[in-house]
Amino acid sequence: MQKLLIKLLVPLFLCFFGVTVMAGEFKCVHEQDTAPALDQKADSLFKQARVIGKERLPDWTKVADLYQQAVEKDHWKAMHNLAELYLRGDGVAKDTNKAIDLYMRMVKLQVPLGYYDMSVMTQRGVGVVQSDKDAMLFLIKAADLGSPEAQTRIGYIYVYDKNKDAIGLGYMKCAAKQGYADANYKLGTYYQGIDKNYPVAMHYYQRAAALGEDKGAMEIKDVFEEGLNGYPKNAKLAKVYDDISSRFYRDSDLRLPNLAKDYPLPPHPIQGYHGDKDINWKPTGRDDDY
Repeated sequence: MQKLLIKLLVPLFLCFFGVTVMAGEFKCVHEQDTAPALDQKADSLFKQARVIGKERLPDWTKVADLYQQAVEKDHWKAMHNLAELYLRGDGVAKDTNKAIDLYMRMVKLQVPLGYYDMSVMTQRGVGVVQSDKDAMLFLIKAADLGSPEAQTRIGYIYVYDKNKDAIGLGYMKCAAKQGYADANYKLGTYYQGIDKNYPVAMHYYQRAAALGEDKGAMEIKDVFEEGLNGYPKNAKLAKVYDDISSRFYRDSDLRLPNLAKDYPLPPHPIQGYHGDKDINWKPTGRDDDY
C-alpha cells in the first residue's frame, strides 16, 4: 500500500511544482533561503537529542523521543534524523514505512532535504517502488530548492555522465558556497584530475578540510609528502595536514574555519594561485576568486 501511494503521489507533487528533468538551466538557490523556519522550542529538543546521540553509549530511546517531540512541531531536521532511526531500528522498532512517512511529510512542507531523501529511497527502491525517473525528479526538485546534497549529485552527473562541465560546476559550486564539504572535495578532484588546474584543486581540498572532510586534508598531505602535480615536497606542510586528518578521526564534528589563514598553501611553481589567471594574481578572499 505504501509503495502504491508513493507511486501515485510522485507525479502529483512534482508536476504541480513544475520540475523539468535535466533542463540544463540552473539558478543557484541556498537551502537556508527556502527551508521552513524552525520552532525554537523544537530546535532545543532537537539539539538535546543530538548531544545524547553523540555520547559513547547513546540512549537511543531518549533520542527518538526527543526527536518525536520536535517532529510534532514540524522540525524538519528532527524528521530526517528520526527517519534514520526508523531505518536502523535504533531506539524504535525498525519501520521503513514510518521513515517514508517522515520524508513525505518533509516534502509536503517543501523541505529541500525531504526531496533529496525521497530521491535516495526511490533510487534504491527502499519502501517505495524503484524508479530512476522518479528519483531524478525528486533530486532535481531538491536541487532547485537549494539542497546542497542534491546540487552536488546533479553536478557530478552533468560532469561525468553528460560531459557538460559548465553546468555541473555551477551546481557543485552552489553547494560548495553553502559550506557543503563533499561539494568542495568533489570540486577539488575535478580541478586536479580533469582541468589540471592544481592550485584551484588545492583551494577546494583546503575548503573541504576546513569543513570537516578528512579526505581534503589527506589530498593536501599527499601532494606535499610526495611532491605531486608539480608542487615541491614540503615535509612541514605534509605533517600539518596529516595531523589535521587524524584529528577528524577523533572528532567528526571538528571544523577549522581559519584553516586557510593558519596554514596557507604556497603558490604552484608554474600556475601560481590559479592556473587560468596571471602568475602574479593572488586570492582576494571574494566569492568570485574561484
